[in-house]
Amino acid sequence: MHSLYEEAGRRRLGLGSGSPAFRAHLSPEATHYLFPDPADYYWPGEDRPWWECRVLLQMVDGERITGSLAVLPEMFTALPSNVPRMRQRRLVLSARMLERDSYLWFRDHEDACTPRRCGYPEEPTGQ
Repeated sequence: MHSLYEEAGRRRLGLGSGSPAFRAHLSPEATHYLFPDPADYYWPGEDRPWWECRVLLQMVDGERITGSLAVLPEMFTALPSNVPRMRQRRLVLSARMLERDSYLWFRDHEDACTPRRCGYPEEPTGQ
């Protein structure tokens, strides 16, 4: 999942960046989910070649959160689809009902978060 965030950041699509801090907080053992879920006015077109997707993520503290991610169609179709249809529907509903998104989770975690405590590399300071 993190590689999709890095790709969105590298291409400057506007949704997702894939920072080292983000990678450190994603649960490496969990399954994370992604599905197209654009607003009516955000469907891909000539001016917007990417899909707005919703993600359902599990963080290292066990909390499940939701968020948005820009994904190029060719990258999305490369992802496996091995989740049964009924389970897909439940996951979509669960992601849409969650009130905690990535912004709120990181905001609440920010005071206690440091590179040493959370295990991500320090960003270089501008000189």
